[in-house]
Amino acid sequence: MIDHSISVPNLINTQNNIGKWMTQNPIVLTKQQTIQEAITLFSYYKFYGMPVVDEHNHLEGMVTKTSIMNALFNKQDSSLPVSHIMEVELDVVFPLDPLEKATGIKEGCLPVIKEDQTLVGIITRTDLLKAKSIEFDTVKSSLDYIGILQQALNSAYGGMVIVDHQGLIIEINDAYCQILGKKREEVLHKPVQQVIENTHLHLTCQTGEEERNRIQRINGKEMIVHRIPLKKETHIIGALGMLIFKSIDEMYTLAEKTFFPKKTTESQTQEKQAYFLKSIIGQSLQTQKTKEQLVKIAALPSTVLITGESGTGKEVYARAIHNLSNFGTGPFVPVNCSAIPESLLESELFGYEPGAFTGASQTGKKGKFELAENGTIFLDEIGDMPLLMQAKLLRVLQEKVIEPVGATTSKKIHLRVIAATNQNLPHLIQENKFREDLFYRLNVLALKLDPLREKTEDIPDLVTYFLKKFSTEFQLPIKSLAPEALDKLLHYSWPGNIRELENICEAMVGLSSHLQIGLADLPSQLFTDITEDLPITNDTTDSLEHHMQRVEKAIIQQTLAMCDGNKKQCAKLLGIQRSTLYKKLANYQIN
Repeated sequence: MIDHSISVPNLINTQNNIGKWMTQNPIVLTKQQTIQEAITLFSYYKFYGMPVVDEHNHLEGMVTKTSIMNALFNKQDSSLPVSHIMEVELDVVFPLDPLEKATGIKEGCLPVIKEDQTLVGIITRTDLLKAKSIEFDTVKSSLDYIGILQQALNSAYGGMVIVDHQGLIIEINDAYCQILGKKREEVLHKPVQQVIENTHLHLTCQTGEEERNRIQRINGKEMIVHRIPLKKETHIIGALGMLIFKSIDEMYTLAEKTFFPKKTTESQTQEKQAYFLKSIIGQSLQTQKTKEQLVKIAALPSTVLITGESGTGKEVYARAIHNLSNFGTGPFVPVNCSAIPESLLESELFGYEPGAFTGASQTGKKGKFELAENGTIFLDEIGDMPLLMQAKLLRVLQEKVIEPVGATTSKKIHLRVIAATNQNLPHLIQENKFREDLFYRLNVLALKLDPLREKTEDIPDLVTYFLKKFSTEFQLPIKSLAPEALDKLLHYSWPGNIRELENICEAMVGLSSHLQIGLADLPSQLFTDITEDLPITNDTTDSLEHHMQRVEKAIIQQTLAMCDGNKKQCAKLLGIQRSTLYKKLANYQIN
């Protein structure tokens, strides 16, 4: 019996609802899956709990840490289905419920369902702490602010610590103090890196990158940690650190001893690869070969150059390389070289010393390279980097040092560099717009991504993924695509590649009033074949590149006309940056 009412302490009044903060698309079980399968998933992903659903994604129960522990201690047959151990009398919440309705979580997470019992997500303690910590900033003037924050932290499961934007500890709960062997008053207002060994929490304040399920060694013991940036509007105001408590480690150790032989290094590597390659969707031969090449590249420390048209997923591949590499425990810092003004690019990349120039911060600032220490820096749109900066980047790659603006000494760095471009760099070299020596320094390991029109076998899987993603995000029933509509997608040229497909799927889910999306729901650009309007030429000297330029120009002209000259909308439909569109408009002299 599922109880829709939850009695909870009324700690905070908020207009935030659960749908805003819940974890979407959680991994689920079916009643037919075995207890051993559940234990495998718990052991690998370090879950709080897993919902059990039927074939229509209706909630039927929950497998929790407690039910797993009871199965282990009672020596339950692991080949039995999870229906033997799942909990059916459980609390649930709805997406529009206020956030405080979930603050009485007993097992670490609650299922989030719609009125028809369809599962749409889960709300975890991690989600709640992130939401609460951000909200606390809005009530700082309240006299009982500190008491509320301490109450929330100390009632939370496991170690919790909050730092401000400078990385100074402003709150820490009793559980974390016990693990550190220190008193709360001994650590407050101190730099977190001086208190907690191997922490990256101060770096989270600088990068703004959320990190979940990272391994951190504390007092000689490996623990799973989450690092979550806290933001007010667009500004980072601090970070929340969470670690999995000792009793969970003991549970997983017991599970492995009871049910699993010692895993080989090879099997662990295969599991890791499967987990991080899930973000690359598609079963085409080209995609499979690219994944295989990616795995080989990730194992090496060398610089990588990813090439491919706009919208082919270069950053997705870069993140996968980072996660599978020896730098995967460090930060991933993306930089769009075309989006930063030339006058600011050097200080953004390499940082600056206090008072280095007019308007500079008196405390100085770390650059992207320093923020990516022991991790990966991703230089997107590298073809747009000015020549002067190219020379400075070459020195960084050769000597592994950076020199902040205004500094008199260099700093050693240890990181991996991945660059990406949608431009023809050898062609830019011939036009003296890109340094040849930098190209060879970047192109040590090359990964070329094929355009979507050359691997249309991936489109059905991509469409299924995007429709489910946006249906869940918009809190709508999961929509599907009619066969004739899918056929139309398969025969479109996709100038904006996967990004364009994603944008179209988002529009179709949001605008279609039907559960099955048909031809009438497709945008108009899918019904025009650009190449039919191109003039035929018999000039045998016309190169493939010139043909491609003519096609690209025609696509831009038609999309711009369809958007009534709105360049922002045109760039979104094409799946490219606005700065890239403006350059192409200038190159092709399109008004």
